[in-house]
Amino acid sequence: MMVLHFIVVGVVLAILQTTVCMRTPVSLIAPDFYYVLVAYLALRLDVLRSLIILLPLACVLDVLSGTILGTYALICFSGYFFLRQLANQLPLNQMVYHLPLISLSFLVVSWAVYLLLEVIQPGQQAAWSWWKMLLRMLLVALCSYPLFLFFDLIQKYSQRSFLSLSKLRLRTDNRRRRI
Repeated sequence: MMVLHFIVVGVVLAILQTTVCMRTPVSLIAPDFYYVLVAYLALRLDVLRSLIILLPLACVLDVLSGTILGTYALICFSGYFFLRQLANQLPLNQMVYHLPLISLSFLVVSWAVYLLLEVIQPGQQAAWSWWKMLLRMLLVALCSYPLFLFFDLIQKYSQRSFLSLSKLRLRTDNRRRRI
């Protein structure tokens, strides 16, 4: 159930990002909600569930963004594995340490994907601008904390059982039965 909830939330965030926040793929003030979800999956959920959630999210982002197909899949999966590897190396599991880690990983992954796409198809992308990417990195950092709280609520809601064992408890004795 948790996977389904996060897929729906991811698709809604992708639609919100690509239609409301991002008029063009190189918009200046466009928070990357999908990357915060990728970071949450890398830092809080197990690998199998995370990859099941990331696959439709990457497909939806590729279709809705209008860029080179596979760009957002490359960003999502490389960001996920990069953050997962870095999180395993950290001794502390605090949100205070995760915010700079998420921001820095966003910048590194975006730069690496830009360089890779520039090698594959030179001149097809907009020029790299450090101040624009630093601004987008700051937006990712500002969106991380509230979205992490929202994702925590979704995870708690998903893990809550609809039929708890206390409601299903069967009595072992029968009051009317006579020995």
